[in-house]
Amino acid sequence: MSSKQRVMAGKPKVGGAVFRAPLGTALPTSARTPLPDTYIELGYVSADGWSRKVDKAYEAVNAWGGDEVSKSRTEHSVGFSMDLIENLNAATQTAKWGTAAVKVTPATTDHGNLTTVTYDGDDTGPAVWVFDMEDQGKLHRTVFPNAIDTTESFEQTFSDSDVVALPFDMSAYRDDTGTYFIDYTDDGATKAA
Repeated sequence: MSSKQRVMAGKPKVGGAVFRAPLGTALPTSARTPLPDTYIELGYVSADGWSRKVDKAYEAVNAWGGDEVSKSRTEHSVGFSMDLIENLNAATQTAKWGTAAVKVTPATTDHGNLTTVTYDGDDTGPAVWVFDMEDQGKLHRTVFPNAIDTTESFEQTFSDSDVVALPFDMSAYRDDTGTYFIDYTDDGATKAA
């Protein structure tokens, strides 16, 4: 039977929606598992939200005479993308440029938190990424156990009317168990005591 309780929008969970942790960090096991402090919250995502993509390509296998008898998968990739818009967040800068490229100086009475990015062209390493969504008590958590920023090229706009965004075009790879991603949901329909 259909139920609107099973329908939800992909709204960010209040209090944090995008998290990153070092590769190999213990993964959450449900939509409600609290994330330990090793998962760093990366701040706001642009209004477009985030998107997951699964790409597959197949080649026809034909028998003598031309009949197609099967399809052979020749390509398979999984990824996700978003624009993070907390340009002044050191964790966001580190996710984009790498730990070695980002230096943080804490605020003093003379200045606020200072972040210096020294970009040398190196790629960032793989990490665990978590997306937490909530809509009217319903939860959806997506975990990518092994993902890396593979953005090939991008342009940043610095203008009066736009916020400064950091684009991420991520590639997800299989972890040690062969998993690309894990989705956990909770429809929020609890039983009466």
